[in-house]
Amino acid sequence: MKKEMGKFYFVFAVVIILVLASGVFAQSVGLSGKTKEIVDKIVEDQGISKDKIKSVEKVDFDKLPSQVDLKNIDSTNLAVYEVDYGGEAPVFVVTASKELLEIEASDKIYKRMLLTYGIKGDISETTFLNTGTGVESSIEKGYVMMRSGSVTGISTNLDSLSGNGEVEVILYVNGVPSGFGNTLNVDSVGVKKDYDTQSIGVIKFDKGDVISTQLIVKGEVLVKNVINLVEITTE
Repeated sequence: MKKEMGKFYFVFAVVIILVLASGVFAQSVGLSGKTKEIVDKIVEDQGISKDKIKSVEKVDFDKLPSQVDLKNIDSTNLAVYEVDYGGEAPVFVVTASKELLEIEASDKIYKRMLLTYGIKGDISETTFLNTGTGVESSIEKGYVMMRSGSVTGISTNLDSLSGNGEVEVILYVNGVPSGFGNTLNVDSVGVKKDYDTQSIGVIKFDKGDVISTQLIVKGEVLVKNVINLVEITTE
């Protein structure tokens, strides 16, 4: 979607440069039953009184006037309106078509899911966390992805019992550390928590990939009852 949107705005910027040089006003707006009101407003913003407007007629893309040069653009991208306000030459208003904007808005739908990990009891050394089924994950064992997508978040909650050090929760994709995880300082007794989010498309996975998490203990520390969530986003 982003790629297509970028292409649209680049083309539209070129259109604006071309049409403004010919005295044509351009604005990206969606079309509706109030098209004339929209066009009137655009024209008024350019210093032409609404009272002077005699007519607003949609222009046929196959019969564009010489003042409007829109190369490589058709009615699926833009709509052109000719405004007669009694001047020596008409004004042309260029708008983004309603169809284009509706397609852009509904092109992709993202879904999010939470993968649950955790471990009960006291922990003083590095270990992989258990899945929600109670089975310990590993470099090779974990949740198998059924669709391609991205990891977009991770959170961890645990009890700190004693010691002074640090605990990390590292996320693995197919046994390879992703560089994404949580870091919790263990410097006092009590509940510790951390969470981090990531943009879509940064930490990608394909269907069939395995996601697992590992608790890394640094220093002489003792923790217990680790609760971990991994958020994944798919189209």
